[in-house]
Amino acid sequence: MRSFSTISGVAGFQLSGLSARLGSVKKRGREIWFDSRDLMRAQCSHCTALSVARELEVPELGALLAQFYQKPQNLAITYGMRFEADLERELVANLGDLVAAPKEQTMEATLDLIGAGVPVIYQGVLKGGSGSMPFSGRPDFLVRGDYQLVFTDSGLTAVQLGTDSDRYSAWDAKLSQSPKPEYQVQVGLYADVLRSLNLASSSEHGLILGSRELAGFSSEVLIAQMVAQREKFIAACEEVIDSPPQRIEDIGSLICDASSYCDICEYPALCDFQRRQTNHLQLVAGITRAAVESLHRSGVKSVAALAGFSEPTDKLSQEQVEKLARQARLQQKTYDTGEVYCEVLDRSGLELLRELNPGDLFFDLEGFTFFGEPGGLEYLWGWTSADESFNYRWADTRVEERLAFEAFMNHALSLQQQFPGCRIYHYANYEQVALRKLAARFRSFEAEVEELLGKGVLVDLYKVVKQSLVISQESYSIKKLEAFYSFGRSSDVKEAMGSMEYYDQYLNSSEVEREKLKRQVIAYNQDDCASTLALYKWLKTL
Repeated sequence: MRSFSTISGVAGFQLSGLSARLGSVKKRGREIWFDSRDLMRAQCSHCTALSVARELEVPELGALLAQFYQKPQNLAITYGMRFEADLERELVANLGDLVAAPKEQTMEATLDLIGAGVPVIYQGVLKGGSGSMPFSGRPDFLVRGDYQLVFTDSGLTAVQLGTDSDRYSAWDAKLSQSPKPEYQVQVGLYADVLRSLNLASSSEHGLILGSRELAGFSSEVLIAQMVAQREKFIAACEEVIDSPPQRIEDIGSLICDASSYCDICEYPALCDFQRRQTNHLQLVAGITRAAVESLHRSGVKSVAALAGFSEPTDKLSQEQVEKLARQARLQQKTYDTGEVYCEVLDRSGLELLRELNPGDLFFDLEGFTFFGEPGGLEYLWGWTSADESFNYRWADTRVEERLAFEAFMNHALSLQQQFPGCRIYHYANYEQVALRKLAARFRSFEAEVEELLGKGVLVDLYKVVKQSLVISQESYSIKKLEAFYSFGRSSDVKEAMGSMEYYDQYLNSSEVEREKLKRQVIAYNQDDCASTLALYKWLKTL
């Protein structure tokens, strides 16, 4: 086992009852230790290198990171913690003395419970493993091999079925509806430690999903798919350690090359700052990671450089490069002048927009992903009519969601009869997907929804914008487009994720506070509907 300074790993959330903490991996002499979240974000070489450099105490790096540190916190983390805590409570209620947590958050205390034969252990600690770099982590549940987790009317419990009473399987709780590969890798780490201790049960190890289903796998499968990722991660760590950076500049890029793990990172603000400081290609709207890497290999490393570039690369055709360069030119012009710019590329989509019909609706839905039942909840249905009047329906339950859906459909179908040729305008495809989903969920208006979609009654203005225009913004969200038609928002809520956070607060507030929060979310939805109408009118002028 190699001995170097420790890598502290990802500052992720580890649940202990209802509490969470950052930085679960600590220095232990000169050995390197990592945790499961290190492996989760190992796809980003920046994150790995920065973590190692931080622990090597590269001069001035600590001070730089301190400026940008922010505690990872979002609804996914919050509801994941609640889900895990709910499962713990259910097990305790259903099993009593058959379930326990270590008195101390140590491996020794966990092994004491294993030695005592406790059937279900929650929030234990496992360390070691078969890799050249030791692992330290906290499996949500360790289940004795002769017990099997099951869901009953009273929640999660375990029943005694087998005879493998001196070994354990590892289970992690994930709010996800599916057993994602990165989650399986986490369980593989725990199974590997158990196997190295000769404690791995032949029973399945696996994931307890937010859908309240169990996804089980053999330890051999989980460990095999984990090992490849672990070895790649260890190699990346050792590359930094073997040639330790002496200053910040030696670390390499301080910009993440994979944004999918930014929500569990402490330094997304550092990445954003560095992107802007360096005029990084990631700022270009619609650019992919593969395109950035290909352009880098051609020596194109900034928005300004791309704006003047026109040659094909090893992965991009000349047409693809020209499309990205056009976007970069407009964005660079905005960076230089502070003004916004728009070019019309293709008029065909604009010309398909009909004149305003008295029956037209400008429609926006607000959904809550973390509703207590699978599929989320479409809790706010808002629409602005051609005369600029606003209407909405609110739903806190499945029954109310169905009533809102059916009320909207009845209204839309009535307008179709009263004002032939009228349209329902929206921005991006969320509304179309939601209507189909709810029609299927409730077995209601299924044919009518398909007819509206098939006849083109629902018009996605995002598709019109993307087909027709190039704008000098870093994204094509409706909020970014508002600069072109001078739309002023009145709501305190500024983003769709913000509306979910407000709704979460609404669910957990007093009656007086709930009404205030509800009004704020409705005002946000009204802004979205009014902005969709304003966007339509602006597009008609081009």
